[in-house]
Amino acid sequence: MTSNVFQDRYARMFYPTARGYTTLKPDAFQAHSSKAHSLEGLQLGDLVLRRHSGLVHYVGINIARKANDPRNWQKLPKGYEPLVLEPGTDYVVDEARFPSPSVFSATTSASDAFTVLAVPRADAHDCEKLEFSTGATEGAYCGLPFGGSSHECTSLGLQKIQHFALEHGRSWYYQVMHVDSLDLENGDLAVVTGCEKASYWTCGVFASSGHGESLFKKRLVVPKVEEGIVQNIRMIENCDEETSPTLFDHYVQSARTDTANRFEKQTCCFAFRGFRVSLKSSIYNDMRVPKTTQEQLWHALPRFLRPPMKTWPVYPHQVPPYHPCTAISELVLASDTRIRTAVVHDNDVLTVLEPDEKIMPNDNELARRMIARYFVILDPAGRARLIDKSEVKLTRVEERWVKKILKKADTTGRRFVSLRRENADLLAITT
Repeated sequence: MTSNVFQDRYARMFYPTARGYTTLKPDAFQAHSSKAHSLEGLQLGDLVLRRHSGLVHYVGINIARKANDPRNWQKLPKGYEPLVLEPGTDYVVDEARFPSPSVFSATTSASDAFTVLAVPRADAHDCEKLEFSTGATEGAYCGLPFGGSSHECTSLGLQKIQHFALEHGRSWYYQVMHVDSLDLENGDLAVVTGCEKASYWTCGVFASSGHGESLFKKRLVVPKVEEGIVQNIRMIENCDEETSPTLFDHYVQSARTDTANRFEKQTCCFAFRGFRVSLKSSIYNDMRVPKTTQEQLWHALPRFLRPPMKTWPVYPHQVPPYHPCTAISELVLASDTRIRTAVVHDNDVLTVLEPDEKIMPNDNELARRMIARYFVILDPAGRARLIDKSEVKLTRVEERWVKKILKKADTTGRRFVSLRRENADLLAITT
């Protein structure tokens, strides 16, 4: 298993560029018994969870498919009802986002960006050779010799999935943890609303040992696609192992690719966006099967006698893989004791990034930006979601009150300002 340090570096560098969470190994979505899943790849509405190994695991449930759909190969929650989508309404936008060929990359030095050289074929639009290199000491790369495509929910689709996730998120956790018996960190369950796919992909992270000048170079020799038969891409690495070693390097090809309809038959997903569902720590801990003596004693107590405890990690001695939504979900859950379920979307995070930002800011800076841009809406059932402040109209009295409380937040330690609405509370997080 690749060290989380380099997995996290890869995720931090590519999250803004790939518009979402970048999977460490794109073929991870195909390692399941469902034939429908292996042929289609990741689809909108899939329930996925992130593993400590850096892989992303499809749990065998798609909330937009009927119970008897081949894609729903896992045992479904009791009383399962799929998300209702009106016929004749467009909920998905598909586009060929990445040209052929395409390389996106990031380095720790802005002055040492990647240089890309693509040699086209004489008789086709495809690429014959793809080479990218940089003199930076640290960086990450992703090469798409045949380009890629993007699949995204419309705003109407996002709205429907968000309400569905808020309503059923708690039952999804119970299903995964108790019925499927899978280890799941709080906040690692997500429903997919957008993804980037490619037929071929090579990706990796490199770092220099710091002795002398370093030059990292990657070269791909791309095969021709003839009559639906695809040969393997040959990779020739030309890098000095002493000064610029590759820390991890993956390559994947799709089994279903042809020249006639290349974008439709891409099954390898290298980045996805979605709603990440998190639970109040006491609810999550109550669902967990106790492992340690402390957890067993806590479970043995009646609920009203249980002391408040932080969320128990699945692997207490390991640092979980990086995801920016983790810190935001924790911030939302801690803002009010009434919150039982919180939903945060990758788009919420992407909107606060600068246009030319290549690497994710640290969690404190990201939290500061989120607080400045979003309110938290809390309904009577304890379900919380984010809403842009520009979409909320405050009265003059409310504006003055919010400014007054926020101004005193540093001294009073108050974590939120609550504004009463007809069917929900509006929370302005202060710290």
